[in-house]
Amino acid sequence: MSRIWRLIFVRLWSRIPKWLRFAATAFLALLAIGACWLYYFLYWAPLPESLTNLKPLTTVYLDSKGRLIAEIAGPEARSHRPVSLAEMGPWLPSVIVQMEDRRFYSHRGIDAWGTARALLERRGGGSTITQQLVKIATGRKGRDLLAKAREALLALQLERRWSKQQILEAYLNRIPFGNRLIGAEAASQAYFNKPAALLTKSEAIYLAGLPREPSRLNPWSHPGAAEKRFDGSRQLLAARGFLGAQEAAEMLPPAVEKHLPGNAAPHFIQLASRAAFSASGGGVVRCTLDLDIQRRAEQLIRDNLGILHRPDITQAAMVVIENESGAVRALAGSRDFKQSQVNGAMLFRNSGSTLKPFLYVTGIDSRVFTAATLLPDTAEAARDAYMDYDPHNFVLSHLGPVRVREALGNSLNVPAVVAVSRIGARNAFNAIGDWGVRFDRPLEKAGAGFILGNVGVRLLDLTGAFSALARGGLAGPPQFIEGQTMPLKRVVSADADSIVVDILCDNSARLQSFGPHSSLAFPVRIAAKTGTSAGFHDAWTVGFTREHTVGVWVGNFDGRPMDHIASAAAAAPLWRRMIEDLLQSDHPVPEPELPRVPVCALTGLRPCAASKQIVGELFLPGTEPRTDARDWFADDGHLLLPKEYAGWCDSGDNTLGATVRPEKEDLAILNPRDGAVFKVDASIPMAQQQMEFQANIPDGVTWSMNGVPLAPGPGGHVLWQLREGDWTLEADNGVVRTRSRFSVRRE
Repeated sequence: MSRIWRLIFVRLWSRIPKWLRFAATAFLALLAIGACWLYYFLYWAPLPESLTNLKPLTTVYLDSKGRLIAEIAGPEARSHRPVSLAEMGPWLPSVIVQMEDRRFYSHRGIDAWGTARALLERRGGGSTITQQLVKIATGRKGRDLLAKAREALLALQLERRWSKQQILEAYLNRIPFGNRLIGAEAASQAYFNKPAALLTKSEAIYLAGLPREPSRLNPWSHPGAAEKRFDGSRQLLAARGFLGAQEAAEMLPPAVEKHLPGNAAPHFIQLASRAAFSASGGGVVRCTLDLDIQRRAEQLIRDNLGILHRPDITQAAMVVIENESGAVRALAGSRDFKQSQVNGAMLFRNSGSTLKPFLYVTGIDSRVFTAATLLPDTAEAARDAYMDYDPHNFVLSHLGPVRVREALGNSLNVPAVVAVSRIGARNAFNAIGDWGVRFDRPLEKAGAGFILGNVGVRLLDLTGAFSALARGGLAGPPQFIEGQTMPLKRVVSADADSIVVDILCDNSARLQSFGPHSSLAFPVRIAAKTGTSAGFHDAWTVGFTREHTVGVWVGNFDGRPMDHIASAAAAAPLWRRMIEDLLQSDHPVPEPELPRVPVCALTGLRPCAASKQIVGELFLPGTEPRTDARDWFADDGHLLLPKEYAGWCDSGDNTLGATVRPEKEDLAILNPRDGAVFKVDASIPMAQQQMEFQANIPDGVTWSMNGVPLAPGPGGHVLWQLREGDWTLEADNGVVRTRSRFSVRRE
């Protein structure tokens, strides 16, 4: 039978003119090609990127707990917050489907009945939600037939690839609701001040009517038109059975608000936006800020300025950093951002005494001195170090011989300048910069006075540097974005760091300057340092618990001085209130692991029979004092001081009853002499080429080479095997330290 049909087909085909046969063949070929292309397009061709990549049109900043800090508008939207379909609540998706595309869940992207009805009735509509999504995503304008045909094909393609839930979610996240509000979540927040998940049925119906004509139905500028549209939507939904007749009759238009995204931490966002900048221009940024701590910081600033109630103090700033991660948990740059957009946390202001901890930790770590080393606090000491520099202490009196612990704890100026001279001004200046502190001027313009605060620093940098102290000497930049890795750099050894942190926690070390009941005194270990700039222009307090570092600045943005109020009264109370809040969950600073070595409180040496007070001190291994204090006391027990204290001993500041020690021959190194050059003899075994170090006063002398202590050999002699290089030998008898520089070369 099939053969007969083939014969009939061949005879009929042969009678058809050749041109017609060619045309039919071409048509069938094109039809086959078109069918193949359509199959490929629907099942294999990639979807347009504009559909698959929902690009956020604004930047949303969330705090560390996921709460909204701010939303920064973009060129295409004032607010756009894409959320999942589950986060849009039960009503809005259902209402949208009922009003826009009743057969959404049954068609395959094109609603033939709806399209036909729209054509017959010659009115708009007929496009499915899928087609509308394609139109929005591809940005088509006007009514071009080819573009509409392409949209129809894309709708078919999209339906083959995505679930109905994916399509509806993408649609609700892209449609405009007026006032440059894109997506359901943005509209819900702006008009009803609530997330879309909490929308009531009437609110969902109200919103669902806006996308048809968002400008004409603007709820803020045309509320009447929007309510009329709501009535029409209500009646339509009742006719379609979505609403009961009584429910529809009793439903009233919801109250519409105007609640645009605010900015809960504008100064922080200014800095975070730089850290989060990317070419995408939008998205959700998870920040390190904790809104609870931020709000508390802002409130404490207002409260503290209100308590001070002084016209000469108008502004304050506070930074809170989490020590372990370097995360900035709060940054309040002024009393009120609306009144002043100046960010006090980023202003360069004279640092006062806040840099001294970094000076002393540098000296201790490099073994230039220890926490027990005596430094002179006398009227002449700074001039002896720097001839043209004559600073004074804040209280205009001098304590004479003070241990480094007391010098730092009481924030004494003269010993700090002496410490700079021993470390070297350039070395000290650069070392402080290694902690992340930036200066507003170079050392050449600041001179040795930088350590007393004649350089400008920023509160954010300073707080970050103190948080590095809390981390054991690991410095890293403050972090604004969650998940970013903080690059860490070890600045000093953990042991040296722990010694200075212990001083900052020591209430007894600051008694003479601050008394027993200052804002810095806690019953537990809390590190703290204050600073007041010359002329009372700036007041600072910075310190930390185990978990957080808090930095505070108080003053005036225009540089006006405060009327003789120091940081202990202006800044420290504000700092303390934040520390007390944090201590509800934070812990005190841990005790150091280094052992405490007993020393004489007046001399810093090993105690002797005349030592009236003995204290425990921390030392780097090998830097403990080797001699006792007996030579510092007369037979009657009064203190004997070197001749450099002669002026102080004769002054009214001498409350110790000290006198100058009778002059003895100055300590001097006899061998090797300063500047000597020794040559290694290649013909003699190196083990036999040794040098004995000799001093004119050999008793009680300790030796060190390039800062490393040397142990004495048999009989107390110190023998050193020659090694090529440049060497600095130091001799110290507890009263005088001297050095000799020499070189060893090969022949």
